[in-house]
Amino acid sequence: MTDIISVTTEPRSHSQLLATIEVSGTHSQQVYNQVVNDLLRHTQVPGFRKGKAPRQLVLQQIGKERLHAVVMEKLIEDTVKTAVEKNNIPYLGNLEIEGSITELLDQFQPGENFSFSVTFDIEPEVTVTTYKGLTIEYTPVTYHPETVEKLLQRYQREHATLIPIEDRPAQWGDEVTLKLVTKDENGEVVKELSAEELSLPLDEEQSFLLKEIPAAIVGMSVGEAKTVTVSVPQEAEEGKAQPPKQLSAEIELLEIKVPELPPLDDAFAAEHSEFSTIAELRAHLEQNHRERAENQDKKAKEAALIATLIAQNPVELPITLIRKEAEVKVRTTLMQVQSQGVDLNKIMTEELYEKMRQEAEPGAAREVHSRLLLKAIARQEGIEPSPEAVEERLNHYKEALGNQPVKDPERLRELAYDEVQQEQALNWLLEQNTFQPTKSDTATQAPEDTPAEAQAEAEAPSKAQKPSAKKASSPPSQE
Repeated sequence: MTDIISVTTEPRSHSQLLATIEVSGTHSQQVYNQVVNDLLRHTQVPGFRKGKAPRQLVLQQIGKERLHAVVMEKLIEDTVKTAVEKNNIPYLGNLEIEGSITELLDQFQPGENFSFSVTFDIEPEVTVTTYKGLTIEYTPVTYHPETVEKLLQRYQREHATLIPIEDRPAQWGDEVTLKLVTKDENGEVVKELSAEELSLPLDEEQSFLLKEIPAAIVGMSVGEAKTVTVSVPQEAEEGKAQPPKQLSAEIELLEIKVPELPPLDDAFAAEHSEFSTIAELRAHLEQNHRERAENQDKKAKEAALIATLIAQNPVELPITLIRKEAEVKVRTTLMQVQSQGVDLNKIMTEELYEKMRQEAEPGAAREVHSRLLLKAIARQEGIEPSPEAVEERLNHYKEALGNQPVKDPERLRELAYDEVQQEQALNWLLEQNTFQPTKSDTATQAPEDTPAEAQAEAEAPSKAQKPSAKKASSPPSQE
C-alpha cells in the first residue's frame, strides 16, 4: 500500500486537476528496492547468466541517474493511482508531471519523503440549465407524392427497350453512346475522365460528374463532334476551398437510342418486384418514402436541438475524451476502407493517421459534448432505461458481432445502457421543446440520393419486398 502523507488538488481549465502529492520516505525506499530487485533478475551482464551478476555491477551498468528515473516514474504512477482511488477522483488520463524533470530527479532520494505535482484530465461536472421550453429553428424534411412517381418512372426507364435511331438529333430523354476525350490546359489527356465508349442517359436530373456534357449533346447528330469546356471540382487544401479545374472535353456522338417504355401496370409490378399489382408496389414505395421523410425530419430536429444545447450549455471538454472519440472515428473509417478491399499496410503511415485524427477532433468534440449533456439531462430528469431495453440493445450488438468474442461483456453492457439512455433523453427533449421552420428556408423534400438508400433504390423494384424484421445495429467501440 502506498504511504501517502498528503494530497492537495486544484482545478485547472479544460477539466484538468492539479494534484500535489507527498509520499513517505519508507515507501520511496520500498519502490526503489522493488525496482532494483526486478533489474537484478532481468538485466544481462556480459560474463554472467541473467540474474546472477553482482548487485553493484548491475547498478553500475544501469547508472544512478537512469535508475532513479525508473524508480521515480514507477513511484509517481503508483502514488497517483492510489490517491485517485482513495479520494474518489474521476480520473481519465493524460497524466503530465509539472515542472522540470531534471529538477525533480535532483530532489528525489530513496528513503526520503518525496513531493511532486501532476496534472491529469478528470470527468467534467456537467449541470445543464437550458434544455426545455425552447423554440428551435430547423429545416423540415417533408414527403412529396411526386417522389414516388419519379422513382417509378426511373424504374420504367431502366427496363425500357432501347431502339437505335439516326433520323434526328439527340434530345432530352434519349440514351446516347459517345466517345469522350478530356484534356487539361497543357493538352494532356486526362485518362480517368475519358472513355472510348460511354453510355449516357440524357436526363436533366441525372447526376454526372461533367455536368456540361449532357446539355452539350442535346442537338448533336450521330457522327458529329464537338469540344466544350467543363468544370471538375477540386479537393480543398488545408481547409480552403479550391476553384473548379477547367478542362476541354472532345465529344463524338456514336449512337442515339430512344427508350420504349413498358407500361406501369400489374404485369410490370409482378415481373420486377415482389408485388402482384402496381397499386401494391406504389403503396409500398409511398410508405417507405413517408417513413424516410419522417425519420429524416426527426434527425433534422435532433441535429438542431443538439446544436442549440451545445451553444447554450458550454462544457470544458477534457482532451482525453476528445482524442479517444477521434480515434474511434478514425478506426471506424479505416475499417470501412479495409472492407472495400484496400490494403491499409500499403497506404497507412503514422503521419497520415495523425492527420486523420486531428481532422476528426472537431467532430469528436461535438460528439463528446452532446453525450455529456444528454447524460446530465437524463440524470437530472431521472431518465433510466429499463433492463429489458438494455438487454434488447445488447442482443442487437451480439447479432451484429456474429461469432466474434466479446472482449469485455460488462463494458459492452455499460455502452448499451448509455446508448439507450441517450436515445430516451433525446426523445424526451423532442417533446419538451418547440420546433419551427427556419425563416429563410422552406421545407425540403426527403433526399433520394443518400449512399445506402441510393443503392437500394437503384436495385428496386426488382428487390422491393414486403417489410421484414429490423436489422441488428452495430455495437459501439468497447474501448
